[in-house]
Amino acid sequence: MARILALAMLAASAHAATMRGTNVLAVHDRMRPEVVANTLVKVEDEWRKEAAQFTEGSKDAPESFAKSCSTVVSAVIQGSGGDRNVAKEYMNNVCGQKVLAGWHAARCVALAARITDHAMLADSYANRQNLNPMKVCTNFWSVFVETEKNREAEEAKEAAEKALVKAEQDKKDAAAAAEAKKVADAAEKVKAEAEAKEAAQRKQVAQELKAKSDAAEAKARAAEAAVKLAQKKFEAQQVQKEAQKKMAEAEEAEKEHKARIEEHKKAEEALSKAKVEKKPTAPVEAPKPVVAAAQPVVAKPAAVAVVAKATPKVEAAVKTEAAKPVLVKKAAPVKVAEKAQKK
Repeated sequence: MARILALAMLAASAHAATMRGTNVLAVHDRMRPEVVANTLVKVEDEWRKEAAQFTEGSKDAPESFAKSCSTVVSAVIQGSGGDRNVAKEYMNNVCGQKVLAGWHAARCVALAARITDHAMLADSYANRQNLNPMKVCTNFWSVFVETEKNREAEEAKEAAEKALVKAEQDKKDAAAAAEAKKVADAAEKVKAEAEAKEAAQRKQVAQELKAKSDAAEAKARAAEAAVKLAQKKFEAQQVQKEAQKKMAEAEEAEKEHKARIEEHKKAEEALSKAKVEKKPTAPVEAPKPVVAAAQPVVAKPAAVAVVAKATPKVEAAVKTEAAKPVLVKKAAPVKVAEKAQKK
């Protein structure tokens, strides 16, 4: 890779030798700095690997670096014809290319300074004849390795700082996540409590509505029962009045029955007395008394039932009297005999 870079730098050496003292920018354009910059990026990557190997204990790294570096330095000297100003302008142009950015540009500037500021003299001829590229590269190697160590330390420090920042950020993120979770859990808890409260309220409202409905139904049933009770009471009163009426009728029938029995008894007594006092002169056949069949006085079943409910003793008396036969009143014997004598 260093050989390719050297060839690119040497491509314009003949033109540079014939244009000494002319326009420096013309020499730069002919040496194609953009091509050299692209190649130098790859060369510097190799140098970084070699510096890392040297730090890890490789003994071959300095020698390999010196060879490739000497090739580059020789190409710069020969390409510029030993003119320090030309070489400086050219290296500034190369290091200013966009492809060389960051640490690549920094290493390019350091190499250019080592060549033009520390190795080259004002005498172009002396530079072409006496400048030792190996010495230049040996000095630059020390600077390159030290710079790489510092870079690695700086990168390690930056990495540690980034890791610390990341850890802090992760910690903050974790804390924020925990806080967010806490807030979310609290919100979920509040939501659950609200839902539970709402459900309890709905349940309570439902229970109240059911209780009101049950109370209304119970009230309606109570009102219906009250109506039925009043009806039954009224019916009972009517039955009681009817029973009292039947009782009065039974008592009246009993009085009438006793009166008829008393009348019959008196008639019998009068008849017996008449037979004793008067005897007929001629026997006259008395008409046969018409005796009607005894008709027991039987109370109506309803009246008896009512009387039984009211007074069991009266019922027994009514039944007893009802069982006695009622005799049809006979014609008085005396009057019959009198009628016969008149004839």
